[in-house]
Amino acid sequence: MATTTSSPKRGRAKPAPAGILDGRASRMKAGRGRPRSRSLLVLAALLVLGFALATAYMVTRAGDKVSVLSVGTPISKGHVIERADLVSVAVSGVDGAVPVEATDDVVGKTAAVDLVKGQVLTEEMVTSTPTPATGQSTVGLALDPTRVPSSGLDTGDIVDVIAVPNSDTGGGGRATLANPTVLARAATVYAVQGLATDGGKVLLTVVVDTRDAGSVAAYSTSNRVAVVEVAAGGGQ
Repeated sequence: MATTTSSPKRGRAKPAPAGILDGRASRMKAGRGRPRSRSLLVLAALLVLGFALATAYMVTRAGDKVSVLSVGTPISKGHVIERADLVSVAVSGVDGAVPVEATDDVVGKTAAVDLVKGQVLTEEMVTSTPTPATGQSTVGLALDPTRVPSSGLDTGDIVDVIAVPNSDTGGGGRATLANPTVLARAATVYAVQGLATDGGKVLLTVVVDTRDAGSVAAYSTSNRVAVVEVAAGGGQ
């Protein structure tokens, strides 16, 4: 009797153990996560570098401080500055600040504006030509829009101050209007607030000769003043 020998079947792979597959999947997942981790590391490094650069910049700027003059006590406009009025402070980035080395140049000058304690002194805050100068006075005017050039006035402009006739007493005759009284000639505009085109009062501070100041102030309080802009020297 013939015997039959069975041969093993070919073509069917033997399934891998479950543990091997699990390990391979874990390695694939880990490989897919590496690019994101690397990006986070790069971002963190850039943030640390940026913080370090910013700190270095601030330290460098702090080292750029210089000693300048500051106001040690409140100073009123027109006050002649004395050495005792000034103190030294270390600052950086203040344009026009007066260095401590220029103290002698500042002492004896006049404050052009009111100064408060602790304020860093700049070149524009002091002047060697105080206003008003000897023989001059400053007078404030509150003008209706029709009594000031509609184009506006700027500091330094030259104006004639004109007396406006009193209409309540019939003082607006033809002769008076043709030859109005000039209260002050060639007055200098020192400060301006408001515009004629806004419709409200225009506030002017003008520098006039002291002999004219009283009349200008009196007419101004009675709302009887107008100004006419003239060329420099043209109001003489």
